[in-house]
Amino acid sequence: MQVSAKHERIIEAVRRGLEGDSAVAFIRESGYAMTIRGIARHLHAMGGRGKIQELIAAGLSNREVLEKVFPEGDMSQLNLPPPEQTYLFDDALVESESEETDSLRSPLYETRKMAIKVPADLFEAIRLAAKAENKSQNSLIVEILTAALSQMPRQIPDITE
Repeated sequence: MQVSAKHERIIEAVRRGLEGDSAVAFIRESGYAMTIRGIARHLHAMGGRGKIQELIAAGLSNREVLEKVFPEGDMSQLNLPPPEQTYLFDDALVESESEETDSLRSPLYETRKMAIKVPADLFEAIRLAAKAENKSQNSLIVEILTAALSQMPRQIPDITE
């Protein structure tokens, strides 16, 4: 049943034209931990992305696509909501982050999502600092960048003397 639900989310990602990291993010939002490689494996098991796109173009729903791809599968419980994994998180941490999340959901300014690669030791330092200050890593990074950028532009020393 869980595999069918994952397949349904993968089909929905294909339907929306999502690929790579955006497909992974969409599927993770639905409650399933997947990687790009995992999505590719599941797509291969279903006959490939092209076949899924053909079935979608033929006007089939996600469930109908699954029934075509896996005729022996039981799709009767497919309409159940995705699993909730709240037991993975500490209640105190979720509450403290939810306050920050609420303020980030309606910011006074436009926001953008950004992915960066940092050295492992710097990442670990950010993680520890965020934990020590009881903040999310994201809010700590935003604070650090805001403080650093507020000092810009710095005065260039006059070297003509």
